[in-house]
Amino acid sequence: MFKNISTATKAGRLPFSTNGFLITLVISFVALWFFMYINCIDVTDWFIENMLVFIFSVWCILSYRRFTFSDLSYLFFFLFLLLHIFGAMYAYTQNPVGEYFQEKYNLWRNPYDRVVHFGFGFLLAYPLHEYLLNRLNVKGRWQYILPVEITLSLACIFELIEWTVAELTTKETGETYVATQGDVWDAHKDIALAVAGAAITMLALFIYRRQKKSKQPFTATV
Repeated sequence: MFKNISTATKAGRLPFSTNGFLITLVISFVALWFFMYINCIDVTDWFIENMLVFIFSVWCILSYRRFTFSDLSYLFFFLFLLLHIFGAMYAYTQNPVGEYFQEKYNLWRNPYDRVVHFGFGFLLAYPLHEYLLNRLNVKGRWQYILPVEITLSLACIFELIEWTVAELTTKETGETYVATQGDVWDAHKDIALAVAGAAITMLALFIYRRQKKSKQPFTATV
């Protein structure tokens, strides 16, 4: 299954009904999503946290016929959404993975949300790159630069969404959702981590493709 996984530059996309890899991802995510909803510690926060997941899922379904991402991009979608719903299950601030690192390294706040913000850029930069490359025909270095800039814009928009939710809901719900945990620079750090994650992915992809291209045998043309 993994040997035949498609990438941004690998032509050929299997229909959903015959793509066992994608079907496995969808079934696994739905099952985990439902499990985490049942076991979440705050139902109100869970629904607010997952509003964008609902919207994104609908977008993926409706846009599938117009543009099909590669298997690798769908894997990155799956991994990021998994990170997010695992955080939402514990309202982020009480996530056990974050609590482990908080205790181990004597941190003053639960850092799990930082991991997810970094993962946003690190995991979603590649699908953005693929969309720009194959859907919008963006070539050259812009195919690596624009995903980082788009990540910056999306990270800023998300922080504005958090602020709006905090203003429209109760004080308790707003504080739980925004999860600044007393850090006045929370939004700035979240945005910076998302941009850093995207930059690392695009730099690694650029270097990989450049090295791969340099190793191709020279073919003389007449």
